Amino acid sequence: MIKLVLCDLDSTLIWQPDHVITPFALDAIHVLQGTGVLFAPCTGRIYRDLTHMLAGDAAATSTAVTSNGQLVYLEGQLVEKVALSHKALLCAEASLAHMPDAYLVVEYGGRKVAVGTDLGFVRAHPDNFWHVERALTDVPEEPCYKANVRVVGTYERCQEVAAHLSDAPAELDFLCPMPGTPHIDVTPHGFGKDHGGDFLMDRLGLEPQEVCCFGDAENDLAVLRHYPHSVAVANAVPAVRDVARWHIGPANNDSVAHALLDIAEATPEGRMPAFMR
Repeated sequence: MIKLVLCDLDSTLIWQPDHVITPFALDAIHVLQGTGVLFAPCTGRIYRDLTHMLAGDAAATSTAVTSNGQLVYLEGQLVEKVALSHKALLCAEASLAHMPDAYLVVEYGGRKVAVGTDLGFVRAHPDNFWHVERALTDVPEEPCYKANVRVVGTYERCQEVAAHLSDAPAELDFLCPMPGTPHIDVTPHGFGKDHGGDFLMDRLGLEPQEVCCFGDAENDLAVLRHYPHSVAVANAVPAVRDVARWHIGPANNDSVAHALLDIAEATPEGRMPAFMR
């Protein structure tokens, strides 16, 4: 039986242009939780973003795996945090120094900071530097739990930059979390959402076969490979579709919400959901 759901947000559970969950999907989460199954957003985004994306619903956001597993929350409390190496971030910033179209963005205390560029360039490209409020010449020394690279260009150019960075600091990985969007997530090397999932699983006394995870993009690969009940939406990138054990319809059909309702019906009856047969 499924007792814990780890669910990616962008282009998986949430698909509307405003990045807000549909009422149908939010109701499905409540139905699922009503059966005793724990729901946890499992995302590369920071915890602060969840309030907007999940329509301010405290029940849907109280337990979450955020920043690609670096920050984990249980019942509204931060219970796990893993910082990025400052030395590795400096190496990444140095690798970007000769690229006029790609810049490191780090976050501290809820504020996003662009490194190695000026605020004028940031403000001239609002679609690439959303919510970036400051620009600095160097990476601050304080612990960093969220970083990414913003690319002013195409998604293909974004993939080129990610490949270049992957040859640089061995302590970091560079993943493209949103197909079509020139945005690269920075994570500790060999680290992923599965770390946060396992932290919750252990705290709750669950087994891997009691966990179900949903995803669509590169930053979901670690968690989808890790748990036996992995699910890809139809709009997932090919690598995700290949890795996932189970497959459902596209995000824009609220396919994940329908799957959550299927789990909510199956778990109290002591069986697996129909889409896993």
